[in-house]
Amino acid sequence: MSFAHKVKEELIEYDKAAREAGNETPESLHAERYGLFLFCRNFSMQNMCLKTEMKSIAQMYANAVYEMTGKRAEQQKSQAGKYRVSVPTAEARLKIMESFGYSGKEVTRRLNRANLDDETCNAALLRGAFLACGTMTDPEKDYHIEFILSHKVLCTDLMKLLSEENLEPKYVLRNGAHVVYFKESESVEDLLTLMGATESSLELMGTKMYKDVRNRVNRRMNFENANSSRTFNAAYREVEAIRLIEAEKGLGYLPNDLRELAKLRMENVDYSLQELADNLTEPLSKSGVNHRMKRILELAEDLELAKKRSKPPEKEVP
Repeated sequence: MSFAHKVKEELIEYDKAAREAGNETPESLHAERYGLFLFCRNFSMQNMCLKTEMKSIAQMYANAVYEMTGKRAEQQKSQAGKYRVSVPTAEARLKIMESFGYSGKEVTRRLNRANLDDETCNAALLRGAFLACGTMTDPEKDYHIEFILSHKVLCTDLMKLLSEENLEPKYVLRNGAHVVYFKESESVEDLLTLMGATESSLELMGTKMYKDVRNRVNRRMNFENANSSRTFNAAYREVEAIRLIEAEKGLGYLPNDLRELAKLRMENVDYSLQELADNLTEPLSKSGVNHRMKRILELAEDLELAKKRSKPPEKEVP
């Protein structure tokens, strides 16, 4: 089951629970149905239908048609498992349009604010609209929720309504469809909560917290791995320098303070500078150890350079 499917099932259960508890007002029921009908792809005198992959939404639409008109909706299921529910007669379609304040002769589709009578109606309308044309990405992948509409003016009306709920929707034209969407996790959470999908909103919050912790752990591990790699590379260079000094001059060539550090490094290749500092006869600061190690490296470089200079030039082959 996709996350969008889960959200829609929760919205339907929210609606059922509100009815059973007697908490759903006639105004909010009307607004929810209005959103369900208005935001379908087809809402006109010529064609009024809903297309969905979810049986529960198809049944919700069919029940609304029957309760509003006394006519049974025509229901079809494709071989791909998609449902198509349509209002069967022109008389029934006109009755539905008139119940929402339309004459059936409108040239464009607009949001009729007369269907939003009280403070619960905006949320109810958005719930119906999301069931009709909404979708959402799994928050494990991305934070993204959207409404896909076929009418630009209706899209503008929806964005205005969302803005009144202190949300900041974005718009994009995608493949000829008008898309109102949110990408910020906080906005997605607020919209889900407003529509009644509180469990999905909490799940999104939990997923976000888990991802944040996981990302912090990964960043810490990457940082520590990078530090370990740098420490190993530095230790390798230091050991090679000490071996060169030992081979060319012997460790007795080094001053006492450098000789002790060189021996400690040879015996403890995995030590960090701080661990070297802590294990000297007279503990030293990390910067002090770093300074002495640089002197050892410089002495090794001088010996390497002198070695190269002392080499006789190669004879040219005639």
